[in-house]
Amino acid sequence: MVIDRRTFITALTALGLGGMLPGAARGETHAGYLSTGFDTLAKRHLVSRLDHRLDIVWDLPLPARGHATMIRPGGDEALVVARRPGSYAVVFDIADGLSRHTLTPQSGRHFYGHGVYSADGRTLWMTENSFESGDGVIGVYDAANGYAPTAAFPSGGIGPHQLALLEDGRTLVVANGGIRTHPDSGRTKLNLETMQPSLCYINTATGRMFEQVCFDDPARHMLSIRHLAVMADGTVAFACQDQADNGEQMPLVFTHRMGSGQPFQTLPMPGSVLGQMAGYCGSVTYDPAGAVLAVSSPRGGQVAFWQMPEGRWLDSFAIPDGCGVAEAGDHPGFVLSNGEGLLVETTQGSTPLHQQRHPFRKWDNHLTAI
Repeated sequence: MVIDRRTFITALTALGLGGMLPGAARGETHAGYLSTGFDTLAKRHLVSRLDHRLDIVWDLPLPARGHATMIRPGGDEALVVARRPGSYAVVFDIADGLSRHTLTPQSGRHFYGHGVYSADGRTLWMTENSFESGDGVIGVYDAANGYAPTAAFPSGGIGPHQLALLEDGRTLVVANGGIRTHPDSGRTKLNLETMQPSLCYINTATGRMFEQVCFDDPARHMLSIRHLAVMADGTVAFACQDQADNGEQMPLVFTHRMGSGQPFQTLPMPGSVLGQMAGYCGSVTYDPAGAVLAVSSPRGGQVAFWQMPEGRWLDSFAIPDGCGVAEAGDHPGFVLSNGEGLLVETTQGSTPLHQQRHPFRKWDNHLTAI
């Protein structure tokens, strides 16, 4: 059950705590957040741990710009993956920020910014690019044995980006963005006219793709599927980045259910908000109850919210260059980050509950709750 925003804020105000959340409400068991960022003063790339008050606990320098972080289940470590086309991933201790392992791509491949652990934390799957063929790859690593590479299988498309494990513990859903790149060309997009984004479901035991879904409208073939999140009932919410430059306003946020036989379902959004998003979405996250979906648009300076599972539009929150979104601690809501060093805790409305600014920090794409 999601607490109404006004009711929640009124209750805080009655306690004399309208500008911030009390420690108990903000979760004594909640350990904080991880975020990649760029320190503009020292010209460094970092992954940082933040506590539940949004203060910095430690910084770990990175060899190049990082993209996303993942928590290893049942352990005390996490992983940060380089921004595509990436040549590193670093495993580190959550408590002290010390590096434990560095992963490098197999010959002829590069990382694509995301990974996901198995439920027992023993296996890591990474999105990768076999850059000579242009085929997307899921690299398999033995996290229980020094992250040794053990296998690889097709992602089901070109340009796989984020992936997630469904509740059954054996099915991966992969967002194949459809965009071909090559390290010799940096981040140049090489196949925009022929790109074919897809959402693919893959059996982790066999590496076999058993369902691939593409847009049923050919006019949407340039909507690159990038980021996603999965509800407990298996509903996948995903957001797109429009590669077309034709002035046409395309929907950007969709849902899908594996095995439903249905096409992608568009989530409604006011035209004014969709226009502000400028064809570009970033992070996709559910709140702790799985009742509210949040999708960021750094180019549009907006984070949009929907009531789930019905997909009812709720509200948007204005935050310039805001891309990172993570579920809040032990209450309905989210923490947002932006490229101006700002961290904001909010429900699905326009009123911040707590915020913290870190000068000279440019928080990057993603924010991960510990």
